[in-house]
Amino acid sequence: MAAEQMKTEMENLLQGGYGFDVYIAMKNDEQLIKKFILDEGNPTEHKGFKQRIRNSIVETIRNKFLLEESQYVMADALANEQDRFYVIDQTQEYAPFSYLTTPDENIPNFSLNDKENADAILFKFTKHVDGRIIALWAYQKIQPSAIPNKKKAHFQLRVKSSERPDVFEEMTDQLFMITQGVDLLVLGTSIITNNIKLMERHFGLEEFVRASASRAVSTIETVQLVNNVDKLQEYVQRPNKRYAKKMMTIHKYPVAAMSKNDLLTRVRNVERWQNVFELRDGGIYLRNFTDVEQLIDLFTERYTKSEVTGQEYDTEVKEKALPIM
Repeated sequence: MAAEQMKTEMENLLQGGYGFDVYIAMKNDEQLIKKFILDEGNPTEHKGFKQRIRNSIVETIRNKFLLEESQYVMADALANEQDRFYVIDQTQEYAPFSYLTTPDENIPNFSLNDKENADAILFKFTKHVDGRIIALWAYQKIQPSAIPNKKKAHFQLRVKSSERPDVFEEMTDQLFMITQGVDLLVLGTSIITNNIKLMERHFGLEEFVRASASRAVSTIETVQLVNNVDKLQEYVQRPNKRYAKKMMTIHKYPVAAMSKNDLLTRVRNVERWQNVFELRDGGIYLRNFTDVEQLIDLFTERYTKSEVTGQEYDTEVKEKALPIM
């Protein structure tokens, strides 16, 4: 599914007539997810506890992810560090939310004894569309500040009973707070977020980036343009993941679909690329990492020449233009 199509599907799902349930993602437990049973309250008055939570999360999703100006891009644009929502497809190699497919009957209930092991709150919206069930998960990380009196450094009170509203007692069984925050969404197998730091810190996004970069290297290897492709793998495996991010973008551009002979012709004859690479044994020989970055620039068509002025521009971040009508 294209990135912008996801936005439309989420908007349609939240129009009404959807199911709503809440779960807790656990930190250190064989059971990674547990049901969080909420009191329904009085739904006829539209003020039930569960309904108010649902409405709060829906409002957050609409005001953060579904604004008209909210733009979605695929994860291969991570290197550009744009202020957009990234769509990260889960794969066999990288699937941090695979546990969301656990059948509901296999998920136990969350209890007060589990509170120290709670990691995040998951809000699940479901809807039947054209004979299939669409599920949208909203993830809210539980922050230490959302756990009241965790160190028991102060006292909290509650009314002892409804019969005696003027008598108070200590509240000892305290749980975390549910806030109006949503850090990421999961729709189908895709993760949608603009919080890349969270993905890197808690969900091993680096694994996804390096696997994607390795696939990009395989694409270049298939073209057989480069004699020493081991230099490419060496480049993407460097400790700083920004190098792998650069590599993972190349499949977006048509250069990777060109033949070796056509590419060599361009490298020899296009002014921008003349004498940039060392040509050896009928291909490009990469002498150093600078050569690797030049090769990435070649495959991602980083440089663009104006048809009007003939001036060349550095267009590291760009989108393909729509055809002229």
